[in-house]
Amino acid sequence: MHEGPLLDIRNLEKRYRSGTLANAGISLSLHPGEVFGLLGPNGAGKTTLVRQVLGMLRPTSGSITLNGVDVVADPGYARRNIGFLPQGQFDLEALQVGELIEFSARLRGVHPKEARRTADRLIERLDLGAFRKTSMHTASGGVRRLAGFAAAIAAPVSLLVLDEPTNDVDPIRRQLLWTTIAELGEEGATVLLVTHNLAEAERFIDRLAIIDGGRIVREGTPSALRTIVTERLRLELALAGDVAPHAALTAEHGNPGCFLFDQRDLPAVSGWLGALRDSGLLTDFRIGPPTLDDIYAAAVMPPRGLEAVS
Repeated sequence: MHEGPLLDIRNLEKRYRSGTLANAGISLSLHPGEVFGLLGPNGAGKTTLVRQVLGMLRPTSGSITLNGVDVVADPGYARRNIGFLPQGQFDLEALQVGELIEFSARLRGVHPKEARRTADRLIERLDLGAFRKTSMHTASGGVRRLAGFAAAIAAPVSLLVLDEPTNDVDPIRRQLLWTTIAELGEEGATVLLVTHNLAEAERFIDRLAIIDGGRIVREGTPSALRTIVTERLRLELALAGDVAPHAALTAEHGNPGCFLFDQRDLPAVSGWLGALRDSGLLTDFRIGPPTLDDIYAAAVMPPRGLEAVS
């Protein structure tokens, strides 16, 4: 039995023929039973990294081992031992939802009767019963994501790679999906989760890495990474009119109605909120600790991630 990290990536570099350096010296380790988040903006190098882990793309230099096996030298081992939910198009789109899940299990060596039972269980678990006979080609985006997720977990694998698993999924089934991911981790599955949905993912991630410009710029537990913005608080508010923000507030990049402010300014901000409430202009507000979104913005875009209120 292999001891050590389940997935070990060391000094990984990928330079395309055009000269573009997509990954620059990436090192990561994932351990059994860990849900690991990979965060980063578009073009950061996430997709290139995932394709190398899956054995679909050969790195320029560096190493990738899965269960101690060199998957650069043996990419077939990665394909056999990794369950993958892609962000884009699916293979086998001519199949119905139930057929896709069952066939995916059989492809990985599950006995036909057990594959059928697995498909039944996952369809019930993810509330897909009404779509069992729906073609993947005609299914909605949310149903396609859920069916693809079920297909990825339909047979035991060493590693699950999930690329934006909740895209297009309705709120109720999205919660079912996250709960299932958490249960997989508790049962010992190792999950590499690529997502932009930080607010939801935060509850389920054990560790995360933030990638930007092909490099890992931050890595650690969500609580440890909060030290980036440890002296700040987050304010969400809804106003009944056009109100100039308090001078202590800093607007979140691309997130109207959300602000950060220094803890030392809490009395002043609280007084400002009280005055707004008394005047009938404050509809709702919430003050709490910074989220992964705030950490992500501060790590990836230090000078631009938080725009000062004018």
